[in-house]
Amino acid sequence: MAEKPKVNEKAFWSIIFAVFFGNFLAVMNTSTVNVAIPSLMEQFSAELPRAQWTVTGFMLAAGAAAPSAGWFGTRFGYKKVYIGALCGFFVFSLACIFSWTVEVLIVSRMLQGVCSGILMPTTMTLIYQSIDKSRQAYGLSLWSLSAVLAPAIGPVLAGFLIDLFDWRALFYLNLPIAIAAIVAAVKFLPITVKGSKTPFDFPGLLFSFGGSILLLTAFAEAGSWGWLDWKTLFTISAGILLLCLFIRRELKVEFPLLNFNVLSHRRFTYSLFLNAVLSIGLYAGAFLVPIFLQTSLQLGAFETGMIMMPGAFMMAIITPVTGKLYDKIGPVRLIVSGISIMIIGTYMMGNLSIETTALYIIIWTSIRYIGIALCNMPITNAGMSSIPLDITGYASALNNWTRQCIASLSIALFSALLAFRSSSYIQTGDNASAASALAAGDVFLYSLIPLILALPISFMLRDKNDRG
Repeated sequence: MAEKPKVNEKAFWSIIFAVFFGNFLAVMNTSTVNVAIPSLMEQFSAELPRAQWTVTGFMLAAGAAAPSAGWFGTRFGYKKVYIGALCGFFVFSLACIFSWTVEVLIVSRMLQGVCSGILMPTTMTLIYQSIDKSRQAYGLSLWSLSAVLAPAIGPVLAGFLIDLFDWRALFYLNLPIAIAAIVAAVKFLPITVKGSKTPFDFPGLLFSFGGSILLLTAFAEAGSWGWLDWKTLFTISAGILLLCLFIRRELKVEFPLLNFNVLSHRRFTYSLFLNAVLSIGLYAGAFLVPIFLQTSLQLGAFETGMIMMPGAFMMAIITPVTGKLYDKIGPVRLIVSGISIMIIGTYMMGNLSIETTALYIIIWTSIRYIGIALCNMPITNAGMSSIPLDITGYASALNNWTRQCIASLSIALFSALLAFRSSSYIQTGDNASAASALAAGDVFLYSLIPLILALPISFMLRDKNDRG
């Protein structure tokens, strides 16, 4: 197995600095464009479903591209792949700025998404390939901090910039961040080992990309098509078929695009399931809270971002602390504590109504985010640390691919449930705002189910060497 270079304290922080920017850029662009949807509808005279594809298309492309990150990183070296993805992100941000139709903007955003799908697993892999094992948990917690700060700062900054300028300001913002990330990567990241000239699995890429796009499209459009509509059922079936062919091929081909042998490592498989559950909990808040604040309480985008910011900053404060605690007590206690806190916070968010105050939202979203911060890094590191160094890229790619798929599925399911419950409350005599508030509370309660199921699975991550 390949050996990692030993890094001193200065080199440790330089590496974290270099990967921080890239992951921040990728995650920020997942959330900020949501705030710009009304401006895009007005600018391009587009209906909501068409404008929403600037967000959905990005997520679809990121999820579809994630499986290829492992092959590219192993073949060319993760440092080169990281820098290449950053350069692509810079170029496609310029393409977004100069888009003259909403269709051109959607295509540019999807190309951004491809870069994002490669950036996220690549930055995670660089942590494991460049930093000593004794510092990996702390390094991963700092890496996770970039994913926490991005949705905390992004929507607030987006609302401010759009009010001050226009929607293009969001993509101008990407340019200096991308340049800083490229400079930091060139200067601080150690050279990563290139693999042998293995053939690229083009059939596997087609199966993976086609299956991911079809499945994620079905999840994204099921709310408008109808979950039992023939288009939804056909698209889901075709997507599942292609993904099954992809998995079958990858298990048999000599040089797979995505190495599913990582699933033979028990702790990684359990962590993959828990990461999926955590994504459901995370996107429940990220999706439902803004809708509640803007639809039921009639608040603006900037006010919504300000209300959500305290919770995200609590998550940012707790995340590095979790990295320190991990080495002292192990992952299991942190994960069980985090999921338990999430269950309490989510249950309290199930009490939403038209009378709910902004202070109530701040308190209980903050508590939920504390729970997420306690278990996010431990879940990932408990699984990734069990993977041999030479296949960490494949494990990271599979991890991020799963998260992207679950994110799209969660948003689609929550959207459908929200519409169904709102309609039910309207039929009983509630007005639209009150119905939307009660429905959001109901969906929060539904999201408790996977969290409760995840609690016993958490104990499966216990290792004989763990303290917790």
